[in-house]
Amino acid sequence: MQFKFRLLNILLAGFLVTSASPAALSQVLLPADAVNLALENNYSIRIARLEEEILQNNFTRGNAGFLPVAELSAGQNNSISNARQEYLTGQVNERDNAKSNSLSAGAALNWTLFDGLRMFNAYTLLRQQLQAGELRTRLQVENTIASVLGSYYNIVQLRQRVAVFDKAVALGEERVEIAREMLLLGSGSRLDLLQAEVDLNTDRSQLLEFQEMITGASITLNHLMARDAALTFAVEDTITIMPVLDYKTLESAMLRSNPQLLLSQLDIDMANRALLDIRGRRAPVIGMNLGYNFNNQNSESGFLKTSRTSGVNYGITANMSIFDGFSLNRQAQNARIGMESAALQQQAYTEQLKAELLSSYKTYSSKLQMVALERQNLETANINFEIAGERFRLGELSGIEYREAQKNLLAANERLISAVYEVRLLEISLMQLSGTILPE
Repeated sequence: MQFKFRLLNILLAGFLVTSASPAALSQVLLPADAVNLALENNYSIRIARLEEEILQNNFTRGNAGFLPVAELSAGQNNSISNARQEYLTGQVNERDNAKSNSLSAGAALNWTLFDGLRMFNAYTLLRQQLQAGELRTRLQVENTIASVLGSYYNIVQLRQRVAVFDKAVALGEERVEIAREMLLLGSGSRLDLLQAEVDLNTDRSQLLEFQEMITGASITLNHLMARDAALTFAVEDTITIMPVLDYKTLESAMLRSNPQLLLSQLDIDMANRALLDIRGRRAPVIGMNLGYNFNNQNSESGFLKTSRTSGVNYGITANMSIFDGFSLNRQAQNARIGMESAALQQQAYTEQLKAELLSSYKTYSSKLQMVALERQNLETANINFEIAGERFRLGELSGIEYREAQKNLLAANERLISAVYEVRLLEISLMQLSGTILPE
């Protein structure tokens, strides 16, 4: 029994930031696998891509007004009427149920040749709207990736905590067994046994709580990947911290690649397009038209029995607004205000992102130091717990004192797991802010 207890003692003293090996589990889900599944299946991403596809369909020269509009028309009218016609000569022409019909057909083409460059402006605006749609899709993708990775590593750190308390429970069971044997031998007390049982149940309760949290986190991750929420899977057993990120590199990448900043610049450009469109409406609009018409009429009463006409018509039109109650002036003034507002919003958002990046990086640097410190603390707690275990086995240490050493080791493990997890979340946040979270 002493050998078995010592083995468990060493196992607990050797805790690292790991959990059960995924090699022993089926359906191991890697972070890259989770991201790829989300990129393929996530509903928000799919909706964003469909909205982008609509903008792609709209990005045509015809939609901007470059191409002519052609129409065909045809129609036939029939009538039955009673007619009585009396001429100056005294002749009377009277018909009952006189039938008449007319057949008409035509083709027309209208083409705007000049509209103050508004069609060129509209085409550029359609391109910018498409670019904005692409950026919104990218933003949704980046947000989803960040959520997936955050959820994934939450499961990893919870499984690490489960591994810690699995071993703590096993060790607690051995402690209860030792306390019970010592009580039977007369060298222990019932109080020590009861305290050991209370501590064991405390660890079991904490273990159940972590297992419940894993279930909830797994459901969340499955939802992000748009698959059955009840699917079970294993995850990696470690959280690997990236090489130390450089602040200047992150800031430069953010100013160059952050999709929100790029969207704010597009807002300025599109506001400028609105002003150019208003200016274009002051110019004359010149167009051409071309048409062909055919008409055939038949009548059983009247002056003409049959009539047939056909021919081509063509022409050039021009129109220009002379006075509109100063409406264009008002719209131009509002467009300039919109441009100024968009520019201010971009400046404000740039400063906001810089502040977020700096704050996150400061926290990130602090957490890296905390990880190094907690690793040292864990080594110290390991040594302390090994010594406490030996003394407890020899009867030189009370169960309460031994439990205190165990709690110190558990707390050291908890703090290290938490620190590493928080660093990983900050890495994800910094990559998202800098616009570098997307896989190559």
